[in-house]
Amino acid sequence: MNKAIFLDRDGTINVEKDYIYKKEDLIFEKGAIEALKTFKNLGYKLIVVTNQSGIARNYFTEEDLEIFNSNMQSILKNNGVEIEEFYYCPHHPTKGIGKYKVECDCRKPGNKMIEEAIKKYNIDRDKSYMIGDKKSDIDAGIKSKIKTILVKTGYGKRDMEKINTQETLVCEDLKEFSEILKREKLEKLIFEEFGKEVKITSVVMDSRKIEKGSIFFAINNGNQYVEEALNKGASLIIADKTDIKNEKIVLVKETVATMQDLAHKYRKKLGIRVIGITGSNGKTTTKDILYSLLSQRAKTLKTEGNYNNHIGLPYTILNLTDEDKYAVLEMGMSSLGEIRRLGEISSPDYGIITNIGDSHLEFLKTRDNVFKAKTELFEFVQKENSFVCGDDEYLKKLDVSKAGFGENNNYRIEEYEFTNTGSKFTVNGLEYEMNLIGKHNISNAALAIEVANRLGLSYEEIQAGLKNVKISKMRLQEIVVGEDIYINDAYNASPSSMKAAIDTLNEIYEDRYKIAILGDMLELGEKEIDYHIDVLKYLLDKKIKLIYLHGEKMKKAYDIFMKSQREEYRYWHYPTKEGIVESLKNIRMEKVVLLKGSRGMALEDIIKAQEEMND
Repeated sequence: MNKAIFLDRDGTINVEKDYIYKKEDLIFEKGAIEALKTFKNLGYKLIVVTNQSGIARNYFTEEDLEIFNSNMQSILKNNGVEIEEFYYCPHHPTKGIGKYKVECDCRKPGNKMIEEAIKKYNIDRDKSYMIGDKKSDIDAGIKSKIKTILVKTGYGKRDMEKINTQETLVCEDLKEFSEILKREKLEKLIFEEFGKEVKITSVVMDSRKIEKGSIFFAINNGNQYVEEALNKGASLIIADKTDIKNEKIVLVKETVATMQDLAHKYRKKLGIRVIGITGSNGKTTTKDILYSLLSQRAKTLKTEGNYNNHIGLPYTILNLTDEDKYAVLEMGMSSLGEIRRLGEISSPDYGIITNIGDSHLEFLKTRDNVFKAKTELFEFVQKENSFVCGDDEYLKKLDVSKAGFGENNNYRIEEYEFTNTGSKFTVNGLEYEMNLIGKHNISNAALAIEVANRLGLSYEEIQAGLKNVKISKMRLQEIVVGEDIYINDAYNASPSSMKAAIDTLNEIYEDRYKIAILGDMLELGEKEIDYHIDVLKYLLDKKIKLIYLHGEKMKKAYDIFMKSQREEYRYWHYPTKEGIVESLKNIRMEKVVLLKGSRGMALEDIIKAQEEMND
């Protein structure tokens, strides 16, 4: 059997206007199209049941109504959603004219339209809903024994007092109900775990983002915002330290541990494919690329920002909905065992390791330990669903699927070139175009393509995703300031990622004056200055005119390096960012400027200063 959402039209889907029939008067309620798309993604048939007494009153004709509905359908189809059928009642028992003056069963609160659709489309009443803005809509749904929703749009606020809120859910609009409906599995889990019947619109752990219907996880100092969460209308608050007594509060031993446990159980309830991604460098961009590819096929959620640890990952999982089909989870770590814990929580179906670099050597000491820590991911993934960059000296030894430039790779990148809009490359004989630059990003893309192929995506879907990748900020992000181009890759840095960024700058924009601004690389352990010196040596044969260095570690490396490079005048160390900004101001030719350094160096401040001067 099928499940359906029956919808009133005027005041529910579109803005109410008395006896609306002209297609130019069609205005959708805020969030209505997005809500309808969510309903469709959740597997509901969408069926409109509407009273249209304007026909009975001779204000407009049935042909006019058909034109209006056809226009609505056309707009919805362009947005990826479709109404299964429009049912309408043209009658009115007292105001009707001629054949339309009828005491009928189809005019709501009569339920004939609903019953006809139930029979025609084999609808399961227990899994279906009637949504409208009037008491007559609600009464029709109740007569057909389906669940009812009153929205406050249209005449909803007027009719709120006329309905029984114990049997009918009241929502602000279609969008709010869609947010609730796509979290049914989470609502069931909350009931199973805590015995609480709640309607959930969002999951938050930042008190500033709490809204009506939120579940609020009071992490760390979040406990002091419990009262604020109640005042803002949170549906449930999970806290480990509060004296406030309220039925909406669940007091637990440790909020983070509870969130992790709930996330693990919730992941098991969801019929989704989870892809875990880790690596010393490139995991965020690989995540962004794969997200873009999978989004061509179905609703996909990815890790946002730096939510890739023992708090961020379970939080991301709890933000999945019944609508999502894929989850692309970035996994970060600073010590052994952390990736394993993230794997336990998320139970990934597929795993990607981008590379084994020098990040976190301050804590892990050796690359061997980095390798051990990263490959903990594969404890949870079958060999055929494990993917790595086969050009990495550690990862190429693994008996899993490999992508890269070397001949030993299953997915071999055979050729590539950069263009003004991104890059072109060939993998196993197939040509691809991507809106990102960088040889390392082509390697990341090959990994994403390999996983997408395994998941059954078509070449067309993959190509469409590659052309529209939206990368996280400060990852080879091009920013135009006046006539200059700044490449902001300043989110983080390690020796391998810094060399990759240098290679990218070396290969692009041959018509511009090339400058690299490099900041300290942090968390590299005892040999940190040696790693910085190695980067400076790496620059010697590159086509980069000027190298600005910033930070204490770069200063130490610069002092040692320059003792053996007295004739090399491209390198300059600046103790302040202001000094770099002032120097850049004196270079009049069109330039491309790379900024690369660890997050703590905040090199993006240089771009902000340039933008302010250019205003």
